[in-house]
Amino acid sequence: MNKFIGHIDTLLNYDQDKSYDFFTNNDNFHVDLVKMKKAGIKLAVFAVYVESKYKPFWALERTLELIDRFHNLIESSQELQLIKDLEDIESLLENDKIGALLAIEGGEGIFSESALRILYRLDVRMIALTWNQRNQLADGIGELETNGGLTTLGKKILSAMEELGIILDVSHLAPAGFWDIVKIAKKPFLASHSNVLNVCNNKRNLDDEQLKAIAENKGLIGLNFAPAFLVKDKKADISDVIKHIDYIRDLVGIENIVLGTDYDGIDNTPKGLEDLGKLDNLKEELLRRNYSLQEIEQIFILNWLNFFRRIWG
Repeated sequence: MNKFIGHIDTLLNYDQDKSYDFFTNNDNFHVDLVKMKKAGIKLAVFAVYVESKYKPFWALERTLELIDRFHNLIESSQELQLIKDLEDIESLLENDKIGALLAIEGGEGIFSESALRILYRLDVRMIALTWNQRNQLADGIGELETNGGLTTLGKKILSAMEELGIILDVSHLAPAGFWDIVKIAKKPFLASHSNVLNVCNNKRNLDDEQLKAIAENKGLIGLNFAPAFLVKDKKADISDVIKHIDYIRDLVGIENIVLGTDYDGIDNTPKGLEDLGKLDNLKEELLRRNYSLQEIEQIFILNWLNFFRRIWG
């Protein structure tokens, strides 16, 4: 069964280990091409995450460096396909390639609408306005004491993103910013790697009203595999991932659930999901829990396809 995953931090692997090679099996990292093929990955969203040491003054420089790294990967392999629009998505379904969609996690480098348009021309197609900190667009979830919403620039950037067809990711936003988006967004949006607050009380997770708002907007909730977001004692296994799936299904329906994973951006993983190559273990456990193949296919790929068609159709 083919699968789409909504958030991996694999571009940073080269900074952690200079010997990292995306095209060969790497035991010390969650993602590489070998594991993608084993798991049946058909599309992955590669995140450009700018580490705190580069913020704010070198954020744009670091953003461009990681975008260059992404394009170098694409250009180095006939097995990867750059995804920029719905035509690319539809063609991907007809070939044997793995799609790669470029995202930015934290908009510190987006200082104007002109900068956004340049990033679009560099093939950025998804943006989370913040990471955990405040920036010129909004407050991140780490700023709960102030809990600021979108700035004037942030609202302009959101509008420009929708005009360009750049997908909005609300993971990491402070609640006030989330609700600003609910009020003003004209297109569906997603939380690419966020879980359920009522299952695990972590500030990065979404409460029931946020989950309902995403569903009403015809958006997506992408499950994060970080144990700290899955279970209180931080020792997670596949059953803990399924508790979040169960909760979202019962609250808003199966059609809003997808996989984010956050592989290569998390220190620990649930037992049984130690790397991307183990993803079929989740399928088998869902089958044991009486999820139908149709429901599993919705979570793994169909909900993604419907979302892309709503955004780019």
